Amino acid sequence: MLFFDKFFNPESIAVVGASRTPGKLGYIILENLKSSFNGEIYPINPHALKILGLESYTSILDVEETIDHAVIVVPAEIVVKVIKEGIKKKIKAFTIISSGFSEIGEKERELELKELSKNKKIRIIGPNCIGIYKKDLDMIFFSKKRLKRPPEGFISFITQSGAFGSILLDIMANEGVGVSKFISIGNKVDVNEIELIEYLGKDLSTRCIALYIESVKNGQGFIKTAKKVTKTKPIVAFKAGKTEKGMEAVTSHTGSLAGSAQVYSAAFKQAGIIEAKSSEEIFDYAKVLANMPVLKNKKIAIVTDGGGFGIVATDAAVKCGLELPTLDNSSIKSLKSFLPSYASTKNPIDITGDATDERYKKTLEVVLKDKNIAGVVCIALMQIPTLTDGIIDVLKDCKVFGKPITVCSAGSQYVLDRNKRLERFGIPVYPTPERAVKALAILYEYGKVLKRK
Repeated sequence: MLFFDKFFNPESIAVVGASRTPGKLGYIILENLKSSFNGEIYPINPHALKILGLESYTSILDVEETIDHAVIVVPAEIVVKVIKEGIKKKIKAFTIISSGFSEIGEKERELELKELSKNKKIRIIGPNCIGIYKKDLDMIFFSKKRLKRPPEGFISFITQSGAFGSILLDIMANEGVGVSKFISIGNKVDVNEIELIEYLGKDLSTRCIALYIESVKNGQGFIKTAKKVTKTKPIVAFKAGKTEKGMEAVTSHTGSLAGSAQVYSAAFKQAGIIEAKSSEEIFDYAKVLANMPVLKNKKIAIVTDGGGFGIVATDAAVKCGLELPTLDNSSIKSLKSFLPSYASTKNPIDITGDATDERYKKTLEVVLKDKNIAGVVCIALMQIPTLTDGIIDVLKDCKVFGKPITVCSAGSQYVLDRNKRLERFGIPVYPTPERAVKALAILYEYGKVLKRK
């Protein structure tokens, strides 16, 4: 797996197809690399002397220094020629952004790439992808003005669809959810999801692997590798192309053949992978799995400052198979000692619409220390006038109890700004009670995976 260092930790990168024209992919990729990457960057463009202040070269072969990684964004017709020049230059890692291969029926072009990677001992990500992103290596071909970049975090995301992946990145950035690595694999002519899962399984900066797939060619290899990784690290996967029409769309998208939904669901279950049934769930599950310990049993508490949301959360908990036990007598006695008489100490615990930061702090401390409670859904409607920004510290500090907590906090910009701060502290926040409850329930499901022999 040492070859992956050339992809993720290169000392030098060539951008073949670098452009002088703002707005073109070759310009944006070079601009993003220049602002993120600390190593040497070599623009390759036979018609330019300098691009963005960097000396430009006619060919890869004209660069005297060693090149670790080549990013290719040229017409599909000349990609093979560029790869062959790269082989002469002894480059081992290539990311091909260019499209125009099996996704449009040009399978021969792709076959040539496959043969080169196999016979010349090089590795290729792509083609037909949007590249790699991490904090210090941004080769995504979207302008930062249009697509925000998330902060550094613990989720690594593998995606067969560049569009799906890029939108998820934008959403994560907007909500303050951190990313360790993002890899768009496109038509996966060489490097595939199996190798990346194995690599990320050993990556210390990755706590959860999120996977968007349309097809898997080596089913047994996929299950074997994922089963090994999920013993120590969660994987959440979203399989697209489950209907007949969806499977047809997969073929035209990346030139792959999709299997039935039932087959993939069975494979995920066998491998210990948490299956997301929607694009919303892959995001919701990944951020809780990356930041919270497992839920050891089904017994949870709901703490709320809004009675209606507490009821909705209770219904969602029952639907997810979770239990809301009565708190220990000593816990109830403690709650009654500081809660107002009109508050409810019965689970769900309603600390009412005049709750303060201090009331939340004392309540959550009592509940999280209760031996009958394995995890908490905390509903904090931050619009109420009695809450201050101190609630952020209260919720952040709940991590010290070693039990999982998810937060429901809904509203407009005032609330979203505070939710983003919570996410940066590793507290997963959801806009509805149902999503907060489902996320907590997924921690119980992964706990069952860890108990397997």
